[in-house]
Amino acid sequence: MDLIRVRHSLHEIPEIGFKEFKTQSYIMSLLDRLDVPYEKVSDTGILARWKKSDGPFTLFRADMDALPVFEETGVEFKSKHEGFMHACGHDVHMTILIGLIERVVVANLKRNLLFLFQPAEEGGGGAERCMPALEQYDIKEAWALHVNDEFPEGTVYSRPGVLFASAFEMDCTFTGRSAHVAFYKKGRDAIEGAMDFLQRVYSAERGDSVLRFGLIEGGRVRNVVADSCTLYGTVRTRAYELSEKAICELEELGRDVASSRGLEFKQKIGSKYPQVQVDKDLYEKLCGLVDVNPVEMKYVGEDFGVIALKYPSVLFWLGTGREERHGLHNSKFLPQDSVIEKGIEIFWKVASN
Repeated sequence: MDLIRVRHSLHEIPEIGFKEFKTQSYIMSLLDRLDVPYEKVSDTGILARWKKSDGPFTLFRADMDALPVFEETGVEFKSKHEGFMHACGHDVHMTILIGLIERVVVANLKRNLLFLFQPAEEGGGGAERCMPALEQYDIKEAWALHVNDEFPEGTVYSRPGVLFASAFEMDCTFTGRSAHVAFYKKGRDAIEGAMDFLQRVYSAERGDSVLRFGLIEGGRVRNVVADSCTLYGTVRTRAYELSEKAICELEELGRDVASSRGLEFKQKIGSKYPQVQVDKDLYEKLCGLVDVNPVEMKYVGEDFGVIALKYPSVLFWLGTGREERHGLHNSKFLPQDSVIEKGIEIFWKVASN
């Protein structure tokens, strides 16, 4: 199978979470060619199965979804879906998993393996929605990788314990009363309340936790006091319980600010990702198979943490960095095709040992 063509084809059809219909169809066509049985999971996901005995399964997972980013790579196989892009390398992840499946089939490997093509990693809780399908199997361990051009091409980085942070998303909305700005005292300014709230959030000491807002929407016209303002943010901590605590504190602060200004406050919680916990024994297994470099915990969110809560798991960084490095979610992020074989080789060593 021409895996470079596979990667390019996937890169051309980026789709956001739970909209991965073209991606799903393309992956299923490849599995059909390999004569590997599969089932649809979580609407747009796929769970493929390789069973050769009565024993437990090893799970390999790749995420499928893209991002709402305008691609600026300039390559011939750039996105055909304007405004959307595989800016987080999920096209590479899927290709590596297809390459692993092909190698397993060719070798007729005497192992029990599951291959999860998971939708909606970037938001929407795709892993959580795949769990009912996974729980039908006796899974002894789970594996995943993530490309990153922060690290030199072909290198592997991981650590036992917490690798990625617990990540919650929240929308904090203040509601007031509109009035013409000439008579602003008759209104209750939601933007003013939101700014007071934001200042208090950002001035608080948070230790090794991260709480930031990346989007604020408020008001409708320039000369009317805003009756609504919403702040969209995320909290990142070392543990799910700490994220929950931070969200509760945020709720209390929002209500205090709203009460002091005659406003109403409402907090809506979005995706809730647990931390990604790397199993110590499996980490040592990985170190025995390939050279693994130590790395500090990163405050990125990854819903593979849902799977890692249920099964002993390993997630590792696969370096793609060359001279020019752009970083994940950047409109110019483009791992080289050459990293695909490296990822397959690592997964193959795990699967066959």
